[in-house]
Amino acid sequence: MPFGDTVNFSSTNTIGTFLNGEYLTNYVGESYSNMIEDSTTWYLGTVGRGTSYKLAKYTDETGNTLTSSTATAKVGLLRLGELMSGQFEKYYANGSITGLTTYYWTLTPYNASYVRYVYYYGVAYYDLLSCAFGLRPSLNLKSNVVITSGDGTKNSPFTIELG
Repeated sequence: MPFGDTVNFSSTNTIGTFLNGEYLTNYVGESYSNMIEDSTTWYLGTVGRGTSYKLAKYTDETGNTLTSSTATAKVGLLRLGELMSGQFEKYYANGSITGLTTYYWTLTPYNASYVRYVYYYGVAYYDLLSCAFGLRPSLNLKSNVVITSGDGTKNSPFTIELG
C-alpha cells in the first residue's frame, strides 16, 4: 500500500489507519489485540544519505538523546536499523531470484519527500509516498502477557495469553 500523504507516520495516515484499524480487526483479532500495548511511542528520526541508521531513534550517533519526532499508536512499523529483511528466512516464490517477494516500508523518513523502505537482502532505499510496498507490522506486548507453550521456533511458535 502507499505510505500516505506525509513522510511522518501517524495512527491516522494511510498505513497507520490500516494497521490500527483493519489489521487489528481482521488480521489480529480481539483476543490478541487485547494483548498489545494501547499506546506505543514510535521514533521518526530522519536518516538521509550517508547518515547513521541510529538517527532513526536518536538525535546523534552516540545514542544518548532520543529524537523529538515521534508518533503514538498501537501498531507501527520497524525503524531503519531494526530487524531488516536479510534476517528473515528467504523463500523463493513467484520466480524471485532474491528470495524476497515484497519490499516493505519502514517508519524512517529519508527527507521531506521520501520514506525509507527495505529491499533485496535487507538493503534500505527510499521512495515517494505514493509507491506501494509491503508492511511488516511492529507492536509491543503488554507486560502481563505470558508464554504458555512453544519454544519460539518456526515448528513450535510461542503461544501467549494475558497473565
